[in-house]
Amino acid sequence: MIISLPEAQLKLTFLQNGQLLLGELGEGQSSKTEILEGLKANGITCGYLSDNIEKLSKGYAGQLPIARSEIRIDLVKYTNNFTNDINLEGVDPYKVLTSLHNQELGGMVMAGQRLLTMISTSKRILLKPDGTEIILSDAGTDEIRHFCGNNVHVNKKGNAIFSTIDGVAQITTLGKVSVYPFEVHNNIGKIHGKIDSDHALLIQGDITGGANISSKATLIVRGLIRSSTIHCGGDLDCLNGLDNILQGDEGDIRVEQNLRTSNIKNFRAWVGNRLVASRIIDHAKLEVMNTLVCPRISDSNLAVGNQLITYNVVRDCTLKFGHGTVEDPLITKFEQTHLSHSRKHHDKHLSLEFEQAHLDQLRVKSLMLLKRLRAEDKSGTMVGNVLKRYIGTMDENFRIYKNGVKELEAIEAIVEEERAELASHMSLIESFANPCIVVVGKLEAGTRIIGPVDSVKVDRHMSHVMVSLDPETSALVFTPLPDMEE
Repeated sequence: MIISLPEAQLKLTFLQNGQLLLGELGEGQSSKTEILEGLKANGITCGYLSDNIEKLSKGYAGQLPIARSEIRIDLVKYTNNFTNDINLEGVDPYKVLTSLHNQELGGMVMAGQRLLTMISTSKRILLKPDGTEIILSDAGTDEIRHFCGNNVHVNKKGNAIFSTIDGVAQITTLGKVSVYPFEVHNNIGKIHGKIDSDHALLIQGDITGGANISSKATLIVRGLIRSSTIHCGGDLDCLNGLDNILQGDEGDIRVEQNLRTSNIKNFRAWVGNRLVASRIIDHAKLEVMNTLVCPRISDSNLAVGNQLITYNVVRDCTLKFGHGTVEDPLITKFEQTHLSHSRKHHDKHLSLEFEQAHLDQLRVKSLMLLKRLRAEDKSGTMVGNVLKRYIGTMDENFRIYKNGVKELEAIEAIVEEERAELASHMSLIESFANPCIVVVGKLEAGTRIIGPVDSVKVDRHMSHVMVSLDPETSALVFTPLPDMEE
């Protein structure tokens, strides 16, 4: 194939069934940009080897690999059918802030209700330089079973998950969907000791100072939360606020999903998805994996992985945002466990290949020995004894091989499930494409803003401003917002 460039010709040779592309410039010269434009115009759209293309543009004589196939991983995609989450895509930040009192993050569900719908499964795809796609592997409909938690089932088509009971539904950052029944309490305090429950908890009154609660599911509190230690696997819903007014014990909250409240004062919290506070965050230290929305933030240290939307940021605040800003220690531990299982899976594969080769070797040896003994006209008894010994050895090695196959299948099932769950987590992280801080009111001087590569201490009052990240350098970019009247 020959491509005509402005002042030269580019000769192309495809190898390995189109997976590798060699290029050579004929007479004349051409810039790197002209070569790339010529390739794109003729359907060569991916897998560019930039360094080699640059060598050609600088006068290299002869063929060079200029493009090759790439492996693309398409992550599992699904829709969540039960949460009333905040829609922030393309929504005016003013409207988001004025509607906080109406937001409901958790979801009550009925038995038989659809909770999750699979749109597409995970695929491993070979992408050739000419754009041709070849599916190397497809997880298939069995993948949805990796997302089944407690009290749910998969439909016959294998494309949706349904609830088996009435209760509160939740989904983890790894995509695991569960439904939990309610357990009701009046008040919970230090006097009750540590509470560890596998139910969703409804607290009719307050959670008082010194309480220690751990629940796998959602926690709904009708009253206030004082200085307490709380860990819940679903949402935390406390509209009256988290107020450690005495500051005697430091309040420590970990919410795997969403936190909805009015005030957060003198608390430390980690939130696995979104945090919505309808009034104020004051003297708090918060880490939010996804998005934080609150009208007024003061004297606080906040870190968000995706977006922070607020009216006013006042007094001594530090705002940190961007990809990798907030880490989930459970995910980190999960990734380490998955790596260990993957290595074990690889080692077991190699071990079985060795056992298989050893069995083949024994079989060949026994046949060769039998042939030699017959050629030497040995007695039938000797031949029988020799074969008996070899058969016994082969039986023992075959038993080891079969046990190894069972172990491999067990490890493989674990690794496949972990891959699916990590794919779900990665799809969540990849959705944080445009992290930003949006201040529709006042950003007070003295506020420190920290991005992935740099930080700024605001030296003057600012208003109606968005802080985003440069797509190329990830440096902080300050952009004025339109006034509300506009």
